[in-house]
Amino acid sequence: MKISENTEIKIDLKTVIGIIMLTTTLVGMYYKLQEDIALAKTLPPVEVTRLEYELKEEWNEDMIMQLKDEVDMISETIDILKEEISITASMIKDGTKADNRLDELNDQLEALKNKKPSTRVIVKEVKVDKKGRKI
Repeated sequence: MKISENTEIKIDLKTVIGIIMLTTTLVGMYYKLQEDIALAKTLPPVEVTRLEYELKEEWNEDMIMQLKDEVDMISETIDILKEEISITASMIKDGTKADNRLDELNDQLEALKNKKPSTRVIVKEVKVDKKGRKI
C-alpha cells in the first residue's frame, strides 16, 4: 500500500465529529490545568505551623494516657479474675465460702467495668487574619 495524493480515505461523519470533540476536550483540559497551576503558584504555600504541631503532639499524648488508663484497668481486672479463680478453686476443694471474698471481688470487677478512663480536651484560641494566617 502506497500513500500518495490519489489515496482515498473513507471516514464516517460520526467519526470526524468524535475526533473533533475529543481534540477539543483535550485542549480544554490542558488550558484549564495550566490555569489551575498558575493560580496555585500565586497562593501562599501551606505551612505546618508550630501550633498545629503542638496540638498534634498533645493529641498523641492524650491518646497514650487513655491507652495507659485502659491497660491499667485491664491489669486490675486480670488480677481480680486470678484471685477469683483461686478462691473458687479453694471453695471447690474444701467447701468453705472464703469469707465472702468472692462477692467482694465481683463488686470490684463490676466497678472496673463501669469505670471510664479520664479524658482531657485542650482548646487553644488562635487569632488569624482574613487569609487564614496566624497573627
